[in-house]
Amino acid sequence: MQPINRLCWLLLPALFLPCLAYGQYPVTGTVTDNEGEPLVGVTVLIVGTTTGTVTDFDGSFAIDIPEEPAELRLSYTGFASQVIEVSRGIAPLEIILMPDVANLEQVVVTGLASTIKRTNSANAVSVVSGEELTGVTTQQTVDGALYGKLTGVNITQTSGAPGGGYAVRLRGVSSLSGNNQPLFIVDGVYISNVELPNGSRSASGANGANEESSSNRIADINPDDIESIEVLKGASAAAIYGTRANAGVVIITTKKGVSGETRVTFNQDLGFNTIIRKVGRRSFTPEQVEAEFGGDEPDEIAAGRAERALYEAAVARGELFDYEDILYGEKGFITDSRLRVSGGNERTNFFVSSGWRDEAGIIKNTGYERFSARLNLTHRISDRLKIQSNTYYVRSQANRSFSGNENEGGLSYGYTLAYTRDWVNLFPDEEGNYPDNPNFAGNPLQTRDQTRNEENVNRVLEGINVNYNVLQTNNHSLNLIFNGGLDFILSKTFVYVPETFQSQRNRQNGFLAEGKNDLFNYNYSAIAVHDYYTESGINFTSQAGITYLNQSADQLLSQTTQLIPLQTNLARGSAQEIDQFLLNVEEFGYVLQEEVNVNDRLIATAGVRFDKSSLNGDPNKFYAFPRASVALNLHEFDFWNPSNPIQQVKLRAAYGQTGNSASFGRLFTTLTNNSIGGRAGFTVDGQQGDGDLVPETSSEIEFGTDLGFLDNKVNVTATYYIRDVKDLLYDRAVPTSSGFSNEIRNDLDLRNRGFEFQLGLLPVNTANFSYRTTLNFWLNRSEITRLGVEDGTEGEDIPSFVPSGVAFGLGLGTFYINEGSPITGLWENVGGVPTQTGNTEPDFQFGWNNNLTLFQDLDVNFLFHWRQGSELLNLTRLLTDDGRTTPREYDNLEGYIEDGSYFRLREAGITYRLPLESDVFRGIRIGVSGRNIFTLTDYSSYDPEASVKGGSGLSTNIEVAPFPSAKQFYFHLGFDF
Repeated sequence: MQPINRLCWLLLPALFLPCLAYGQYPVTGTVTDNEGEPLVGVTVLIVGTTTGTVTDFDGSFAIDIPEEPAELRLSYTGFASQVIEVSRGIAPLEIILMPDVANLEQVVVTGLASTIKRTNSANAVSVVSGEELTGVTTQQTVDGALYGKLTGVNITQTSGAPGGGYAVRLRGVSSLSGNNQPLFIVDGVYISNVELPNGSRSASGANGANEESSSNRIADINPDDIESIEVLKGASAAAIYGTRANAGVVIITTKKGVSGETRVTFNQDLGFNTIIRKVGRRSFTPEQVEAEFGGDEPDEIAAGRAERALYEAAVARGELFDYEDILYGEKGFITDSRLRVSGGNERTNFFVSSGWRDEAGIIKNTGYERFSARLNLTHRISDRLKIQSNTYYVRSQANRSFSGNENEGGLSYGYTLAYTRDWVNLFPDEEGNYPDNPNFAGNPLQTRDQTRNEENVNRVLEGINVNYNVLQTNNHSLNLIFNGGLDFILSKTFVYVPETFQSQRNRQNGFLAEGKNDLFNYNYSAIAVHDYYTESGINFTSQAGITYLNQSADQLLSQTTQLIPLQTNLARGSAQEIDQFLLNVEEFGYVLQEEVNVNDRLIATAGVRFDKSSLNGDPNKFYAFPRASVALNLHEFDFWNPSNPIQQVKLRAAYGQTGNSASFGRLFTTLTNNSIGGRAGFTVDGQQGDGDLVPETSSEIEFGTDLGFLDNKVNVTATYYIRDVKDLLYDRAVPTSSGFSNEIRNDLDLRNRGFEFQLGLLPVNTANFSYRTTLNFWLNRSEITRLGVEDGTEGEDIPSFVPSGVAFGLGLGTFYINEGSPITGLWENVGGVPTQTGNTEPDFQFGWNNNLTLFQDLDVNFLFHWRQGSELLNLTRLLTDDGRTTPREYDNLEGYIEDGSYFRLREAGITYRLPLESDVFRGIRIGVSGRNIFTLTDYSSYDPEASVKGGSGLSTNIEVAPFPSAKQFYFHLGFDF
């Protein structure tokens, strides 16, 4: 009987299988867009459960429904979601998804391993699609492509040289001595955006490494590879990223393959660079020459007459030269070639791309070349396990020549132009020998033709994402998500000034510097995400995990002077110097977050991140960075009338904290190599370290509303924020009797307040004509709320001071730290009293983006950018006035602080898609476009976007002899196979 009993027990479950099967019923269907094209990869989810599927190559799907009645939610990127009620015996569904004109279904980041629909987000997260980024015109760099397209983002070009150089500020200044650039994350990889110095300051006499006009390394990313960019502008959105997020976070997602036929796209762009505007050279008469360069004393009178004679002789020979046009008048040729291949099947998707950009500058022998290759793979090993790999390689070369600040190095073009008179012939003779410049320390034509300032970069980015579904039921889902990434940069720099150069003779007698920068960063995170769907429609998303980041750098700079003639070998110089900088940073954190969604009506999120860092005074102490937010969708409540012309009303509020640790080396007092008694030894450096430093901390609260009208053809987003930055780190001079020149302090507080407004309109959307426009408006105000210790506590009150390394002192104009004043103010001495005479913070900014489509084949796009206010310190004009090559002079500094307002046509393009029915071509596109096409401004110099001090600190809006900015024009030709 025992064998029979066992058999009965085995067969018993089979008796209930028909009952279980009877409780389910199949539903099938197809999904297409409004033009009848099948949509591949549409998510089909049973409402109130985690059960779902995706459409296949033909847009078809099949799913088993466990209960009756039921609803299916269909969602797809770029299209409005649709909910359909289904029942037993229903015929195959034919579903048409309409475009999501308001981007309400767009998903945005809400955690390290989770996303949320934009319509449910409690933060003002700005999203730029790849089409918005590069669809109008070819972009040089990612950060430069964001101009005017986002609210709350202030971008300033730090150098007009090919290869970029930009300072990006999200919602104002967040640090005085630390990093003000946001954290960039590409496919889960924390990437370096460092500016790498090359040692050229030792030849030019510039004050610091931030005056070498270096590009920042986000320039290595090919903008054409990008699918979308999400910008977490404030602490309330970026808190989940902890101590790296004090200046905001920019999350870049690159393109992925889609299941279906293999698609091949090739784009070829041809264009040119030309200067945005020339300042112009002063015209003289013989009498003006004598008066300008002479004087009342006998020797001055003789000098004026001699200069007049030189002028008249040059006029007679026809040798009046416009050196500004000669140096900056090149039309640099640009070619940009891009190839993309993508496709896949139900298990594996791939995206392969390669790009080559070769861009010549407006100065002869300057340019930028970038080759990039990408392989993105997604493989579904099983229904539970998915792996994604993103591999990127880039090799770039930049020739930047010499511009910016110097101290009589004779190299910077702006300096030599300021003092060089147009009747001096500086061209080489028949044997190639360049004459000395009688007006300044260098011949700019020799600088252009014989000096070298080069940078070569090899870089690899690798991101890995593993998603394992541990548990999947109708109401529960548990996923383990591992993210890993590495960023390796090998940069080599080369600077050469020949011994024959005018300023080198009898001084350095030739200068040569070679640098090698080896940077290696890696990060990983392990996050568990649990989703729970209740029968009442309340959904819970819980996540917890760990994160780790390691950064290391080995920066070696070797330089030599006193060169053997015609040699460019470091060993051929008699005065050699070697500098090396080593860095290693570790950071570790815990992440906890809970999100509750009540029928899409109320969405609340609370979380906290605990971080520790080797950059803090106590490397084992965890600092907490909390966040909380709530969004209320009034239009989802039952009392809302579906016929109401207002389709969306969302109220939202959010709070969060982020941090920023001290830069490497600030915790300790360093030693400097010195010869002591003829032997190698060390002395204490001038910077006094502090082992008790704590992170700078930003606390932000924001309030906002999102509105949608008239079938969401009118959309409004408005946000107000208050952001307090506590315990800012800064350097302060101390009495030399202490044995140090300065100390680092941690007792400065700052407040930023701002308003952001976006209006999106789709007034016309027909088969033959569509017009979409977006208007962005934003402003920010800053105030220093604490300087030094609080009243009533022990310690020393700190007087107002000029921060180090941001400008050139109150005598020329600078930033000035004064309690109750904006941190962005420009100050000068007026009657011996420090006085604010300008503010680099714009009064407001405005972007107006327009997209028109005619007859489905012709696209017309243009973007205007208006910046009102924002004063600049124009020290280029100070130089040219001193050199008498400009027609005006000021008796005081105030005349050189100018209004930097401008109205610019930032981008414009026209593209025509040829309608084809071919076995080879899917489509052909031709078009023309431009960047920085025209600018209306009263600013008297080259461009009201300037930053001589690079992208760090308070550097923006200080102009000294820049590499002038360029406008670009392109012809486009594209093929789809």
